[in-house]
Amino acid sequence: MKTSEGLVRTPEQLLDELGIIDPAQLNIEAIAFHCDALITYEPLSGCEANIIGNGDKAIITVNSSSIPARQRFSAGHELGHWMRDRGQAAFGCTSKQIEGEWTAGNAESRANQFASDLLLPSKLFGPLAKGRPVTLDTVRDLATTFRMSLTATAIKLVRCGSYPSMVVYYEEGKRKWFISTEGVPKRLFPADRPNESSVIGMLLSRGTSQSAPDDIRADKWFNVYGAERYYVRESAFRVADDSAVTLIWWEDEKQIIDLEEEEERRFARRSDWRRED
Repeated sequence: MKTSEGLVRTPEQLLDELGIIDPAQLNIEAIAFHCDALITYEPLSGCEANIIGNGDKAIITVNSSSIPARQRFSAGHELGHWMRDRGQAAFGCTSKQIEGEWTAGNAESRANQFASDLLLPSKLFGPLAKGRPVTLDTVRDLATTFRMSLTATAIKLVRCGSYPSMVVYYEEGKRKWFISTEGVPKRLFPADRPNESSVIGMLLSRGTSQSAPDDIRADKWFNVYGAERYYVRESAFRVADDSAVTLIWWEDEKQIIDLEEEEERRFARRSDWRRED
């Protein structure tokens, strides 16, 4: 009989065990079966997916009314609960939990990260994202390749892409989370509410579902000195009636370079003061 330790593996371990080397091989039903979880599809009310486990077996039920990309990610999300939160209560996850929980450090965020690592693995995603612009067109293309949701793909593009960028999620007009490329200065903290002149602000006010990329003055997004001198490229898409995601890309990296140089000068001055003391 398998031990619980033998049942719990990371996404990377699962991909290696199954010999997956191409996005087309990312069959979530087969991966789940390998983990002793059966995926079924039925109409669900009030949630996108749920999981019930008994001993070493589990049944994952996914909302058959959802679009295929959401079904795949929801199934991966529930499999994440099976692999990481086994022994806890059964999980039933809504679309807002799946879309809106990425940085909280709770069970839903852990399940989202598991699904992302499993179905958008960096070793396969990174080479395809290399050198690509951080725009909705790129996200849409990669989402098609991996058969995944736009939100999950946008996050992976920011984390694995070639350029400094940020993805921000707004729900009911307020920022719920954001994720930046490593190296983006922490002082570049996005607005609590989208500016009416930003791409996402215009998208929400007009009620449209997607928006083409546009160059937006950086002070519409960031409350730092001199931000009005720089521009960022922004594109956005709606997730639900009351929520949307925006991508911010420093196509011209001058703002980031200038902020890094300013921080280096401040550090040098502090070091000089310490030596004088």
